[in-house]
Amino acid sequence: MHIFEGEVTFQPTKTIQSFTVRKLESQDEKSYLQLQDEIVNGLGDPETLQPLTTEELRYIFEGGGIILGVFVEEVLIAARALLYPGDDPENVGHDLELSFEEQMKVVHQEITLVKEEYRGNGLQKTLSKIIMQQLRHSSNYFVHLCSTVSPKNIPSLKDKFNQGLVIVDVKEKYEGSLRYIFYQHLVQNIKIESSSLVYIRIDKVDRHKDFLDSGYVGVGIDQTKLGVWIAFGRVVEK
Repeated sequence: MHIFEGEVTFQPTKTIQSFTVRKLESQDEKSYLQLQDEIVNGLGDPETLQPLTTEELRYIFEGGGIILGVFVEEVLIAARALLYPGDDPENVGHDLELSFEEQMKVVHQEITLVKEEYRGNGLQKTLSKIIMQQLRHSSNYFVHLCSTVSPKNIPSLKDKFNQGLVIVDVKEKYEGSLRYIFYQHLVQNIKIESSSLVYIRIDKVDRHKDFLDSGYVGVGIDQTKLGVWIAFGRVVEK
């Protein structure tokens, strides 16, 4: 069943094409993995993306998450996934030092895939809105939205900030790859002191850690001629 319909520009020819969005199911496994392999193999630096394993994909298909696909005719051109990690050791709730009970309420924002020929259509943003609507309609159990993003993956950083997630930590994950830990409480908003904003260049990771340890969170990103900067703000104490 289609969840959403719209139009996209096929960039090589600038032609307008219709697309549909639906939940992916087990019969879509091959198409999903082909799209994921195509995108991962096209990366200049594979460390910028953490692909779903076949086991994780099947876990989602079996009810351990939500995965949406964008189709032009019968061709999968984009996909986005949420995963419910439960008691998995990779649950980001461990990094947040949540209790076991709260770890069970964690949902991971996983990889977003968009075929190169269809980039620039805002599909990542469209999918983020739809998949979060699907989560809220399906359950009110999950309250901790988490994601890990490479500092090198600027589009994904922008995507997370646009959704309202904030950086709460930066550390090595996935066998030594540096990752920002993004977080959003799905019930309570995090309030930031408007006068506390500080911009730190993205390669100054040690400075990021200093501010994160001092009650700040990362709240935005800015690209200038002088480089890429992360905005940090102090969290208002409750």
